[in-house]
Amino acid sequence: MTEEMKKVFLFITIVTLLAGCISPKQILKNVNQRFPTAPGKAAKITKGIYQYTWLGRDTVLKRNASINVVDIDLQKADVKFDFAWFNGGDKPRNVVSFVADTAGAIVAANSGYFEILENGTFVTFHKSQGKIDQRVTIPTDHIRYWKHQAAFVQTGEKSFAFIQGNQDLYEKLPFDNILSSAPLLISDGVPVGKYFVKQKTGDRSHLDGENPERHQGGLGPRMAYATTSDNHLILIAVDGRSSKAEGINAEELTDLLYQNFKATNALNLDGGGSISLFVRGATPTGIVNYPSDNRKTDPNRFDHTGQRKVGMALFVIPTNEKVRRKMQSIKVVPDGDAKEYIDLPK
Repeated sequence: MTEEMKKVFLFITIVTLLAGCISPKQILKNVNQRFPTAPGKAAKITKGIYQYTWLGRDTVLKRNASINVVDIDLQKADVKFDFAWFNGGDKPRNVVSFVADTAGAIVAANSGYFEILENGTFVTFHKSQGKIDQRVTIPTDHIRYWKHQAAFVQTGEKSFAFIQGNQDLYEKLPFDNILSSAPLLISDGVPVGKYFVKQKTGDRSHLDGENPERHQGGLGPRMAYATTSDNHLILIAVDGRSSKAEGINAEELTDLLYQNFKATNALNLDGGGSISLFVRGATPTGIVNYPSDNRKTDPNRFDHTGQRKVGMALFVIPTNEKVRRKMQSIKVVPDGDAKEYIDLPK
């Protein structure tokens, strides 16, 4: 490579990195363009952590939407992460707000698909603090096999990777905290989630609800984790199953993260009624999104209760002693409408 080519390459690299850097003010401005009649709100949770909320008509999706985001600047935030697992044995399933409160988390989000099939098999891989909590044990021809397509991996104290693979690969990775889910939405700057579903239009009702074409092609509540080139971790919850929040599909979620948040990597997590984005003190329960399971029995319910009892979550825990004491002083109200997944109407 000539000196001139090196200079050009360096210039392109710098421009690319700068294009991926985005301030809180710019995030709000970017997404507000989608909500001209209902601008979003931004709130600083603590140093390096912001919360964003949009609720209204999304002119890009052309439907009503509810979007809640926590943006963590990994260089500035004084936090540590816990890949919490409570999916069996002496760690029974519970709502995110309760387990997060017990752990002293300032922010939390539900993570991978936690379902255990009739024969006791798991659909996703989970490893926390160096211990494998569950392995993918369903056969390769199972309709839910796609659900562990990629993994969110903690590679350092405040660094993460998104790795596409399978049970064998995840078990061999030399890291202590790993959770798998699907689909991968953005991979090293490529919006691969736009192409996960092949059937872009038309009726999918004849497909099984767990078929990826229907599961990810239809509108619904969705959770995702994403990172940016300037070392931010984004936790995003998009609500659904309501006239106030009509949901989103995997392709649209990919576009939202790629275009408006400049995400360079992103993974879709467990969605539907499992979505629980917790910000301590933001609401009585700490849940800032609108859980959808209540709407299976009352279509008009649209509040911050009715979480589904899940089996795993990502906790963001303050390491600053002053912040930790402040968080402990904030009471989290129990969710009196908590739902057991097996008890819900199908």
